[in-house]
This record gives sequence, C-alpha cells and structure tokens, in this order.
Amino acid sequence: MNERNRFIGQAKSAIDGKGRCAFPREFRRQLTAEDGTEFVLTVWADGRLRLFVTSEYEKFMSELDQWPDRELAEQFRMSLRSSLVELDGQNRILLPKDKIQYAELTNSITFVEYRGKSLELWNTDKYEAKLASQTEEAKALFNKLCFNAGFAGGLNVQK
Repeated sequence: MNERNRFIGQAKSAIDGKGRCAFPREFRRQLTAEDGTEFVLTVWADGRLRLFVTSEYEKFMSELDQWPDRELAEQFRMSLRSSLVELDGQNRILLPKDKIQYAELTNSITFVEYRGKSLELWNTDKYEAKLASQTEEAKALFNKLCFNAGFAGGLNVQK
C-alpha cells in the first residue's frame, strides 16, 4: 500500500451490462488501508462524475459547511446526488443507474486524477474529445504559466 494523499494518473475501464466497472489497478495500488473500499460517487460539472475516498468526501463536505451562503451551499450539496459505492470481491464498483445516465456512460469509462483522493469519471469519448479540442494557443499559454511559475517543461508544445 501507498501513503500518497492524492491519486495520480488516468485509466480506462469497461462497463458491463449491469453497470459494474473495474476500479483500475493503477488507483487500487494508491489506496491505503485507511482509505478502505467504500467511496462516495457524485455528479459533477459537464456530465462528469466524481468519486471520493470517504475521508476525502468528508473533507469536501466540511469545506462546503464553511461557505458563508448557507442556501447556496445547501443547493450545491443537494445537486451532488451523492451515493455510497463499494469495491466488490472482484475490485468492481456498481455504478448507480442515475449516474450512468447523467454521465452518458456506455461501454467505456475513463478515471482521471482530481483533487486529493478523488477522481473524475468521464465518458471515454467525451474525455478524448475534450483533450483533442485543446488548442495550440491553450497549450502555449499553459507552457508560459509553467515557465513563469518555475516549472520548466510545460507541455513541450512545438511551434
């Protein structure tokens, strides 16, 4: 087991007819014993889902509890439509039907690192289209920001 406090990487997984998908090995290796095998799955922006290790979800909800606009915080909390999911004996997660429909998941899902011990879950076609739509100008801006922040290398975009 690993002691990282965040997930790193991305991985694809298939979804079966019952809505189950394998939790990618790349991320299972990054779980600690304290992380456990239960997760919280929510809807997220742009038709994505977000999967939290339960302790990360608790931190997220604590941050939400600190919002000064209580009505907005409550509306946001309700819009998450949170569900508790768990790894089964074959390291699969059963995705609730409402989440599958929301994210338009068919036969492939892409897991992408996000904040801390949470992941974004994307419809693979939508994720690949989003990556492909990044313009050279956006990549050049990213390189400039990396350079200015002292992170040499950036995206190494060739002109």
